[in-house]
Amino acid sequence: MSGVGSALNIFIADTYVLLAKTQACHWNATGANFYAMHLLTEAQYTELFAAVDNLAERARALRQFAPGGLAAMLQLATLEEADCAVPTEQAARMLASDNTAMAEHARDLADEADDADDTATHDMLVARIAVHEKAAWLWRSHLA
Repeated sequence: MSGVGSALNIFIADTYVLLAKTQACHWNATGANFYAMHLLTEAQYTELFAAVDNLAERARALRQFAPGGLAAMLQLATLEEADCAVPTEQAARMLASDNTAMAEHARDLADEADDADDTATHDMLVARIAVHEKAAWLWRSHLA
């Protein structure tokens, strides 16, 4: 299961990057629908904070050390950092795209966990797929 644990660390790093981007959009996005975005980003970064903790605890259960520190997160992450001082529509596009990528990443990793007979990790990732697909849909609903 060390392969699943190592792959899970990449997912943890991506979750952390998405958390940071979502929170930065909460603080810095401007323009139309700001208040709706402010509320949605707060709900999402709060959920992501709890999720990253649960994912890191699962990595430890798999005898992996979770990535520690921002440099380690950025080294592992596949999501890119971004300037979130952007108009709300641009932020919504970025967050929709990132959540779609996270759902795909979770799907691939869930398959890997299933192949390794790691039901606990598989089930966690299936739940993450639903969360990220819903988040992407919510962000797309803000776009014209």
